[in-house]
Order: sequence, then structure tokens, then C-alpha cells
Amino acid sequence: MIRILLAGALWLALVACAGTQPAAWQKAGATDATISGDTAQCQATAQQQATRLYPFGSTASTLGGAGMVAAQQEASTDRKMAEIQFVNDCMEGRGYTRGPRA
Repeated sequence: MIRILLAGALWLALVACAGTQPAAWQKAGATDATISGDTAQCQATAQQQATRLYPFGSTASTLGGAGMVAAQQEASTDRKMAEIQFVNDCMEGRGYTRGPRA
């Protein structure tokens, strides 16, 4: 019974967190077009950097098909987390901060 309650609580916590979006980038004097352009440039650069660190198809598991799928999912997660961090670093390097949630 306790396991069911813990599983239910974990599920509710995950559902509550899933819908949150990060706050918008802000910079004094920056127009919407400037913010969009800088964000696009940072995202493109971040994607290249993350792909260099975690190339597609670079995982080689000795655990068969299931192991290969798990390894690919882990590499994909690592690549996405690195990409997010690179975007944040790039935008902060350009003088942006996160503003209030819209």
C-alpha cells in the first residue's frame, strides 16, 4: 500500500513540474527582434556544441537491443541537458537575464 501511495505522489510531482516553462530572457534596451535573433544564434551554437560532446549514434552497448535503446536515450538526454546549459551560458554572456514568468 505504501508503494502505491509513493508512486502516486511521485506521479503527481512529475505532472506538476512538467508544465512549467522557464522565464523569458530580458536585457535592458533589447527589442523583441534582438532577443529572438540572439536566442536563435545561441540555440544554433549550443546545438552544435552539444552534438560534438554527445554525437548521434556514438553509443555502443553490449547489452543487446534494450541496452542500445537505453544508451541512446541516455545520450539524447545528456545532449539536451548540455544544449540547455550552452544556451543559458551564451545568453548570459550576452548580458541577458531571466525575467518574470509570462
